[in-house]
Amino acid sequence: MQHILKWVGIILLVLIAAVALFLAFFDWNKLRGPISSQISSKLDRRFEIKGDLDVDMDWTSRITTWTPRITVNEMELANTNWGSKPEMLTLDRLQFSVRLWDLLKGDVVLPEIHLSKLNAQLEKSAKGKGNWEFKTDKKDKTDRTEIPKIDQLTLKDSKLVYRDPTTDTELNLTASAAGAAKEQGVNLQGKGRFQGERFTLKVQGGSLLELWEKTKPYPVDLKMAAGDTWVAVEGTFADPVQLQEPKLTLDLRGDSLAKLAPFIGVPLAETPPYKFSGHVTRSGERWVIHDLKGNMGSSDMAGNVEYSSPEDRPFLKADIKSKRLDFKDLVGFIGADPTPEEGKKNPRIFPDKPYNPKAMRSADADVNFYSDNIITPNLPVDEFKTHLKMDHGMLTVDPLNFRIDIGQIASTIQLDASKDLIATKADVNIRKVPLKRLLADTQFKEESDGMFFGQINLDTTGNSIADMLGHGNGDVLLLMEQGRVSRLLVELLGLDVAKSLGLLLTNDKSTRVRCIIGSFNVNQGIMKTSPFVIDTADANITIAGQVDLGKETADLQINAHPKDVSLSANAPLNVKGPLKSPSVKPDTTVLAAKGAASVALGALLTPAAAIIPWIDLGLGKDSACHAMIDEAKAESDETARKIQQSRPGKAPLKGKGK
Repeated sequence: MQHILKWVGIILLVLIAAVALFLAFFDWNKLRGPISSQISSKLDRRFEIKGDLDVDMDWTSRITTWTPRITVNEMELANTNWGSKPEMLTLDRLQFSVRLWDLLKGDVVLPEIHLSKLNAQLEKSAKGKGNWEFKTDKKDKTDRTEIPKIDQLTLKDSKLVYRDPTTDTELNLTASAAGAAKEQGVNLQGKGRFQGERFTLKVQGGSLLELWEKTKPYPVDLKMAAGDTWVAVEGTFADPVQLQEPKLTLDLRGDSLAKLAPFIGVPLAETPPYKFSGHVTRSGERWVIHDLKGNMGSSDMAGNVEYSSPEDRPFLKADIKSKRLDFKDLVGFIGADPTPEEGKKNPRIFPDKPYNPKAMRSADADVNFYSDNIITPNLPVDEFKTHLKMDHGMLTVDPLNFRIDIGQIASTIQLDASKDLIATKADVNIRKVPLKRLLADTQFKEESDGMFFGQINLDTTGNSIADMLGHGNGDVLLLMEQGRVSRLLVELLGLDVAKSLGLLLTNDKSTRVRCIIGSFNVNQGIMKTSPFVIDTADANITIAGQVDLGKETADLQINAHPKDVSLSANAPLNVKGPLKSPSVKPDTTVLAAKGAASVALGALLTPAAAIIPWIDLGLGKDSACHAMIDEAKAESDETARKIQQSRPGKAPLKGKGK
């Protein structure tokens, strides 16, 4: 037995010596071709080792610990055929050692790794495909323990360039490291151009040892600036490779939320400058910002925001509340400029900045917004509530509600952006809106009272609010009954100047309103009155003509038919010209006779059948407006009967000839 063991020992020593001699004297450069060919085949991209390949097995240390040192010089990986440069990656020198015993157990341990002059070109094609996408790419998730454990890292003169020509983006990043893994953190910094804006990035992570340790959260500190957009993220990841279980704080500020769209893929409206903070977690594929709070313009905002990208389609969900909402901070959502230049005047009233149908089709959203403290320039609002959903180019705003005192303006709006020309439907209902609130901040407020009702139905096409209104078709109805309006306002409309001036010296400054019916038919953006009547105790006021929403011009005539004896004559008012600054002048060619001249309502409201269906707005059949139309219809029927009596043997008159 001793003799056998002796020869076995001799054989093992000879084999070890043979392996050592082979490793020491083998020409490793003979493997450059096979290795290059194998990698090229796997990646379907040319890979080449152009320099020396060497394996060092030092007898005194490495052979006993089975830790060979491998050196590879001058490596190249070819770019795609559409790339801006022939090479995607070049590396002047790669040197690393690997523990073979650990490798046999399934662990990749690199006691040292040194990289010199690493240059990488990462870029996208015009169709958005990255040159880093290889045919062998797997979608399997990588665990953080699959990252090699590195004891010592040296990174010298290394650069990374990222280009995306479709977004005018080019980033130049530099990376460097030197030291023990337990001491050396991950550092990455760079600058360049993002979406045409100046861009800087600085990322600091924990040590390489922490990156590999599964039981310890990995710390990160990121600061990024793109133009006026600034982002700071600080905290930890339980799994930094898969970005799982984050516990992060977020600080975000910029000059407009619209500039975040390239980062998240969801189109956002132009807004005034903003500043927000919150806490970031992740649940599955959903990134959640909890306790979001901050300001946008002069409005405060708070709530929760979720972001995910199921099947590579961005989805944004938000629930936002505001304790102080300045409505001008939201005008960017309808295409207006939220931060106009001082002194710059827009010649148009309706916003003409177009929406982007392609962007609306690129992402989905579900957003709730609420505020009960609202600042508006012209319309006093007590509460604002809306729910916006965007699904594959179909944008629905339901509801879009404004509460004014006990009344409400409730709207449902749908925009179909499935094609390059947006199709829009809008239904607006007005219920019990106090006239006094509508005349707030005017001299007529205290002498006015009553409730407004109304309904607006529009069907249109166009990619901006101005275009939509300019091509709209539908109907508009406004009603008010049993209220009061300033008699000064009524008399001024009738140009009864003497009585107007007299009213300023008396306490009788209002007149009772029996009913207001303002009806318009809208065809291709032209609103024609059909009819518009204000029935007061003192006068019947009629408005006739049209408003061109596309050209933003008016051509209206206002007639006041007094019910009492006036000391002065009155003439119609002509309202013409641009809506922003119309010309209001008396029609001197038409002077009404002095004295009572009550207008025949039957002629104005005929045919009544066209209006009564619109009256079902919660007024009831006993309402004054319903009664007025019934009276007008009866008056019209009586007039037709008398005319028919004077035409014996003729066919009865119908329709407008009644």
